[in-house]
Amino acid sequence: MARATKRDTEANRAAIYARVSGRSQAGDDKTSISEQVADMEAYCESKGLAIVARYQEVGKGWSKKRPEFQRMLADARQGHFDTIVCWKSDRLSRGMYPAAALMEVVEAYRIRLEAVMDAIDMKTFGLMAAIGKIELDNFRERAAMGKRGAAKQGRIPNGSLPYGYRIGDNGRPEIVESEAEVVRRIFRQYVHEGMGSTSIAWQLMDDGVPAPGGMRWHQAYVHNLLGNRAYKGVWSYGQTRQMLTEQGRKVYEQPRDTWIEVPVPPLVDEETWDRVQGLKKQRRTRSRRNTKEFYLLQHLLRCAECGQVFNGRANRHASARYQDKVYRYNYPNPKRYYICNGVRKHRLHCREKPHIRAEQLEERVWGEVRRVLQDPGVIVAGLEALDDSEGSGLEGEIARVERELRNVQTEEDRAIRLYVAGKITEEQLDLQRKFITERLEGLRAKLEDYRAREEIGSEKRDLMEAVLAWAREVGEGLQELTPDERRELLQMVVEDVMVDGGNNLDITLAIPVGGSGAIVSSSSE
Repeated sequence: MARATKRDTEANRAAIYARVSGRSQAGDDKTSISEQVADMEAYCESKGLAIVARYQEVGKGWSKKRPEFQRMLADARQGHFDTIVCWKSDRLSRGMYPAAALMEVVEAYRIRLEAVMDAIDMKTFGLMAAIGKIELDNFRERAAMGKRGAAKQGRIPNGSLPYGYRIGDNGRPEIVESEAEVVRRIFRQYVHEGMGSTSIAWQLMDDGVPAPGGMRWHQAYVHNLLGNRAYKGVWSYGQTRQMLTEQGRKVYEQPRDTWIEVPVPPLVDEETWDRVQGLKKQRRTRSRRNTKEFYLLQHLLRCAECGQVFNGRANRHASARYQDKVYRYNYPNPKRYYICNGVRKHRLHCREKPHIRAEQLEERVWGEVRRVLQDPGVIVAGLEALDDSEGSGLEGEIARVERELRNVQTEEDRAIRLYVAGKITEEQLDLQRKFITERLEGLRAKLEDYRAREEIGSEKRDLMEAVLAWAREVGEGLQELTPDERRELLQMVVEDVMVDGGNNLDITLAIPVGGSGAIVSSSSE
């Protein structure tokens, strides 16, 4: 008998997955997990498969909330096994969304699927996956359009009103008077009593004022509350966009011109709100921790893992313990770092090392940007690509949406004629007009977005031409710029700088570079 080699064993690594729909074994779930596992173990032994991973859970086959199923997919991406064995094909999936997730992994990593009791039809799984992806995309688009439509009508679409408000029965914001009085107190103490955020937070705790969510009052929460525009009567929908990824939730700030402003009852007058913002700026400027060090990439640096910005931090002191004593001394020159705000503020585990040395990072970014600005030919190529791609593509999309609008409007006219002719009832007419109105709103919003992008594109091309002429003039003198001039230049030509977990850079410029605005730089560490 031939002895199996290590390579043969690795090629036959299997994971077994067992699932029942409910603990009561209702419906057609007559086979317990232990019975499924026993059958799968016997099957693997007969097929020469080595079981290297086991997954079992209780949950519906169509549900996306199946932690063991998700863990199995994650392990498959890591190459832990080559085959997934289930008791029956419906144990893996009975819905489009799980099938879509499974097929994505199976096709990308060449994982085999096998079942003990029946044959798995890969064509069926592929069809369910395709339909699932299309339906999921359509659902997200409809949900987003519905929320934006609700916001435009003055309703709150997502229940995220700030402290002091609640959503009324009609979906519109209402004041919670007990909380509103706390908000007014905070503004009053900040403006008229000269108290800072920390002092206000401590006094609220001393007075036993309940904090939002049953937590404690913190300086950061008070500080953010004082800067919330809702308290002067304007709440904005769409300031951020959150996406769930395999690495967790990512938050992306959205352009200001895409926000939808929803009127809310003001808690303080606009003069008081503006005065608070002026005081905050003065105190921030005078704050000792914010006046000592210079950060070239301020407001530009963002974490590619969680989407949060990086803040500058300086370490001015060090300490050492010798025997039973602790000695503290100051650095001659403070050590500057950038730290991910997702780690510092939101306690995310997006990076192994949240701090990045400022000098190394700033030199890398400045070097890449200087290289582009000193080569106008690269910018010319980007300008030409911009004219070829963005303009023509938007023009075609605008024409297509305009055609769809005309077709939908024709459908509405036809429905009205059918009602007048007595061929459909008033209830049927109302139902058709409801769907038609939703489609019209979506198409009009899309058309408005395309036209705005077309206008922005035209303005951007004019700006890029001016930037090109400017780059030619100053390219030779970039090395002589002062630190403040460098930062001003970066803020003008750089949209953002993304840093991943390995400290690799992805620099997006406002200047098209060879057909795109992206510069990718590998980590030098």
